[in-house]
Amino acid sequence: MKENKGKYLTDVRNATGFYSCKLINEQEWVERVIGKEAIGIYSDEYIRRAINIFKMFLDNFDETEEDVDTISAIAQVKEELEKERKKLQTVNSEYNLNLRIDARNELFQEKIIEAIRGLEPVKIKNIKHSNPPLNNTGLLCISDLHAGSTFTVNGIWGEKINEYNFEIMQNRLWKLSSLIEADAIEYDKLIVAFLGDYLENILRMTSLTKLREPVIDTTIKLSEFLVQWLTDLQDRIEKPIHVIMVSGNHDTQSILGSNPRPEGEDLGKIIHKFIEIRFENNPHITIEPFGEAIVKSIEGVNVLFNHGEDVNLKDTLDYFDNVYDIDIDEIYVGHFHRPESKAVGISDLGDKTVYRVGSIMGIDPYAKKIRKAARPSAYFAVYERGVGHSWSKNYYL
Repeated sequence: MKENKGKYLTDVRNATGFYSCKLINEQEWVERVIGKEAIGIYSDEYIRRAINIFKMFLDNFDETEEDVDTISAIAQVKEELEKERKKLQTVNSEYNLNLRIDARNELFQEKIIEAIRGLEPVKIKNIKHSNPPLNNTGLLCISDLHAGSTFTVNGIWGEKINEYNFEIMQNRLWKLSSLIEADAIEYDKLIVAFLGDYLENILRMTSLTKLREPVIDTTIKLSEFLVQWLTDLQDRIEKPIHVIMVSGNHDTQSILGSNPRPEGEDLGKIIHKFIEIRFENNPHITIEPFGEAIVKSIEGVNVLFNHGEDVNLKDTLDYFDNVYDIDIDEIYVGHFHRPESKAVGISDLGDKTVYRVGSIMGIDPYAKKIRKAARPSAYFAVYERGVGHSWSKNYYL
């Protein structure tokens, strides 16, 4: 070991001498002293200072003394140089990593938009109104699709209480549009409000047992299905449709079990943007901007749409009343997977009312565990100008 250290000292002495005679340059000195991997890491000015230190040391070196201290000093200088090189490599690596992440995100967004625009145009049906306008607006509220969730719930005798998967979700929505068409309810236009939780997503450990495919795949598949379903519904009723979409707690992208979940990282935005792009040339289906909460005036009634994680919805109504200085008459939410309504005050056209909308999914293993159950359902209401909320119905699916 001592002979190897002595050889290294000789190599350093020779390299420093060659540099002093201008036989090699700064980078060649680094190659001889540190190694090829260090070439280009340090500036020439930094290397010149290092060479001067070595030269001063070698000029004062007494060969009659033990080499141990000398070799140790040289090794310490080499170690310091290696630390500086590692620091610079780390900075460059992190910078390049950030560049790659940004590039991938931009490419991912570009490819999604390119793929959506490359799809076949959605066929539309021209609407011809033969009757005079009624000044009525229909409202269809749909909540808690939980697309991607797959499960079976059995009763105490082993009977099947509920089963759910993507195909069953589709069939329930097809049934819903068929029931609405059969009822032939009279209104001039229809608002379809989706109240969040479009996806099962990985919100908790129990979600993992329900998923059968990647969440992103389900997101794209659900988006295209909703486009086709809305197109079919509009063809059936032959009336304009305005779509409202709000965020839900299951739609947020988050690390499993993380709390709080990051706001804004919402897969519902992708579904909304997908639908918006697909219908951008369709004058009969329009899309409201995506939001956590949306207020819409329906035939003179101010209606708030939200997912409804708050237990006391009157507090939610009062919050928007006070903070945003809006007189809210009604609020529609989902989240609890069961329909219910409650009057919480008085408005000009009737009661201030909060409505919880049932889910398309129905009872799942979690609801069974906490002893909460309801049939799959959606909610329909009619608003008349000057009268307000005049008719409603729960469609059980």
